[in-house]
Amino acid sequence: MTKGKKQTELVKIILTALLIALNLVLERIIPSYKIWNQDISFGFVAVAFAAAFLGTPYAVAVAGVGDLVGSLLFPFGAYFPGFTLTNCVYGLILAEFLHKKATPLKIVACVIINKITCSLILNTLWISIMYRGGVDAFFVVLIPRLLGTAISAAIELIILLLVFSTKSKLRSMLDKTIKRFI
Repeated sequence: MTKGKKQTELVKIILTALLIALNLVLERIIPSYKIWNQDISFGFVAVAFAAAFLGTPYAVAVAGVGDLVGSLLFPFGAYFPGFTLTNCVYGLILAEFLHKKATPLKIVACVIINKITCSLILNTLWISIMYRGGVDAFFVVLIPRLLGTAISAAIELIILLLVFSTKSKLRSMLDKTIKRFI
């Protein structure tokens, strides 16, 4: 590995650590809002930043490590590893859609896939498992989560389109700034 590649990797690792800290602040310290049994917070912005500018492994690390450390330092309840797995899947999907060319259509697809996969299927499954319910409990938990997930998806979609779309002026400004270091 050349000196330039080592320096680039070091910058990526440092930026990942900073994004994990930002994720903790946005997820655990700044209050989240509850809408129809659905927590809405802005921690996804740190994961999206890692996904857009650093790539898949870094986005997964920001999402997974951020959730794990947040669960240990600022617990909302008992730790359940399923939620950390969901956050890793969330970071993976974001990275696949936002890295490089994040067109508005790709962002819409990303939010829809993430909300269905992570919020509606995986998180609902983990909640029903935690409360020792069977298949019936899954659907009992799923129904009230639908409206909250739709509202959360709309908020996330607006922010991702404004900040990370290839047509966004903020994205082009961030691209120029990040390319100087990476």
